[in-house]
Amino acid sequence: MNKKISKRETNIDLLRILAMLMVITLHSINNPEISAGNVSFSMYNTILIRFLDSLSLTANGIFIIISGYYMIDKKMNLKKILSLWGRVLFYSILIYIVSEFVLGIKTTTYESFFPLLTGQYWFISAYIVLCFLSPVLNILANKLSQKQYKYFIVFMIVTLGIIKVFFEKSGTFSGTLLPVFMLYFIGGYIRKYIEIKEKQYYFTKYILLACIFTLIFIILAILPRIIIPKAYGSIVNFLADFRQHDNLIMIAMTIFVLLKFRTIKIKSQTINQIITFIVPSVFSVYLIHYNINIRWYIWNLLGINYYANTWYFIPYLLCTIILVFISCLAIDLLRRGGYALLKKVPIINKGITKLNEKINYLNNKINSIFD
Repeated sequence: MNKKISKRETNIDLLRILAMLMVITLHSINNPEISAGNVSFSMYNTILIRFLDSLSLTANGIFIIISGYYMIDKKMNLKKILSLWGRVLFYSILIYIVSEFVLGIKTTTYESFFPLLTGQYWFISAYIVLCFLSPVLNILANKLSQKQYKYFIVFMIVTLGIIKVFFEKSGTFSGTLLPVFMLYFIGGYIRKYIEIKEKQYYFTKYILLACIFTLIFIILAILPRIIIPKAYGSIVNFLADFRQHDNLIMIAMTIFVLLKFRTIKIKSQTINQIITFIVPSVFSVYLIHYNINIRWYIWNLLGINYYANTWYFIPYLLCTIILVFISCLAIDLLRRGGYALLKKVPIINKGITKLNEKINYLNNKINSIFD
């Protein structure tokens, strides 16, 4: 199996775009005011928010599992890693300057100049580590037989998706990177061994699990207040861990959504071109709207909390999510356009070409270690 990709899979690119909309959704409905319990929602809006939250919790897992899906049989791409790191630094410093000297927002200087080392973008930090370790992970994945690979994944799901979530909050199975590795290996297994099946109702299963998760969340969040008030804090802490992308329900939902999008065939050339045009900016949308200096300023400015008890709260929330996505996309398109113009300057283009040659040389040296 393990066929080479003959052309870009825009169905998976579409999933990347959807996952970023999920990320924005999570950040919007878990802003400080809502997380602190300072916003009172009607029961109708509470249920819908929990459902949106449950649907979106797979966002980080989707990006990781897609990484495994594509990278499991590829060599390390140092140029891609450094490009991402450069983009992180560019936006972190740019937003710091704009926030400090234009918007007058209280900023964090040290964190702005060292965003990855200070953990401002935990996902990007984990992703870069994953990219550097992928050659080692790939050796393991490709040396295993299918049965061995399946056993390895089942073991990781049981230990990380069940034991860690329910029993062990710190210790053997609590490492931050372990769930990332698990989803990476799952993505690789899907690529190597799982056939596309049209009539498996993947999306139905995804929605059903989201409904179950929503129901569990609401029941466990409401009952302790009524029956055992003293236990409410413990239940909330448990739910915070239960919402992570490495619990069993989230793992299953992440797998289902990837399998579903593998079955999607986008026939429209125009739509394919739009998706291909947008997807390079997906990570930039995350870097801009989740920047430490403006992440909460955005949601206060949009004022979603003011409409918590209105019937139009959800429509307004969805509109703000799309607005944030489009705004960040527009900013990154300006960056991409500016970079394209700079490359047309002979001296700059020559410098970029030489830098790329050195990066490619170093990349080949590193990859030769694992040949």
